[in-house]
Amino acid sequence: MLINRLCYLLILLCTTVFFICFNGYLSLYVFALSVALPVLSLLFSLPGMLTLWVELDLPEGPEELRTAKAAQVTLRVLASTHWPVPSGRVRVNLTIENRFTGETRREKLEFSPGCRPMILVHSLSSATCGVVGCRLAKARAYDLLGLVWFPVRLRGNSSCRVVVQPTIHNPLLGHQPHRVPEGGGDRYSKTRPGDDPTELFSLREYRPGDRISRINWKLSQKAQEPLVREGSMPMADRVLFLMDLSGTGLEADASMDILATLSNFLAEQNAEHVVGFSSLGGLTFLEVEGPDTAYPVIESLLETASRGPLPPWNQELAPTGISRVVFLCPAPDPDMLNHLRNFYPSARLTLFHLSPLEPQTKLPLDVQAVHVRPSSISSDLSGILL
Repeated sequence: MLINRLCYLLILLCTTVFFICFNGYLSLYVFALSVALPVLSLLFSLPGMLTLWVELDLPEGPEELRTAKAAQVTLRVLASTHWPVPSGRVRVNLTIENRFTGETRREKLEFSPGCRPMILVHSLSSATCGVVGCRLAKARAYDLLGLVWFPVRLRGNSSCRVVVQPTIHNPLLGHQPHRVPEGGGDRYSKTRPGDDPTELFSLREYRPGDRISRINWKLSQKAQEPLVREGSMPMADRVLFLMDLSGTGLEADASMDILATLSNFLAEQNAEHVVGFSSLGGLTFLEVEGPDTAYPVIESLLETASRGPLPPWNQELAPTGISRVVFLCPAPDPDMLNHLRNFYPSARLTLFHLSPLEPQTKLPLDVQAVHVRPSSISSDLSGILL
């Protein structure tokens, strides 16, 4: 618009000089026409500018779409006006933001709508996973000369979001249930008794030294001998995935690919697991109980996870019944690994790191460290036993 105004001022200056230097009806006519032209342009364009509306639309869905990385998504910008006379051009800013990786870009769309609805097709793709929000902003309608503009009314949906899913690879993985005794577990051993009186393991004959309170008097009377109730042993058999997303956007994207691959494998094996990550309220833990809950957990992580460092460990919110801990991070954190080892002393601990280990990095001796390259996730994960 600045160029149009400068051009008009140059034309007005030339007609003024022409009128001063060549006094006559022709110079007066040209000067008057140059002065009246912006007014006439505004009068012809104003009804169309005031009745113009713009809307953002997804052909596949009203407000949300799920797609794979690098897949083309079609966005449609609908625009129309009730004024039959053609008006000036319309300029709209389209803001595209990946809330997970923090990538933001703005694109300018320019078109000339008429009384019939106009559809402007725009292709969108994302090389990284996350929740991509698309929003129309600063829509302006210009007159025929491009000298004056008015804001355009955004009708209906002016924003939408596209959920770009992480890639699920197909490495050669194995699953071996690993159950260890843990007092806070919610599962119980089928072969070993324990001291938990809330769950009955079996009934056995009375032995010297058994507590009188554990005798089942009703069944003992029927069996004609004292029978003692044996408690069950709580067992831990769940996997905990702890996500550290404090690296770059590409590292966070690779971590999500690793998590989606491993979580999908465990869900197909009907192995329950927990995903822990940093959010605005601290550490958040989400349960994955089967194939139906695996993807909603991934999507919730993409939408609510914080990319900052992991907050302090909250022992009250930490999940119980954990037999294996998988720590995914851009670079190894020995302090967090030692803390996990102390909190889950019987669990197997595996570290997936995206950056090579530094020579001075000291990890706990029983930690299985796996270096995963973002470009070779499938091959680097092959052979892992969960």
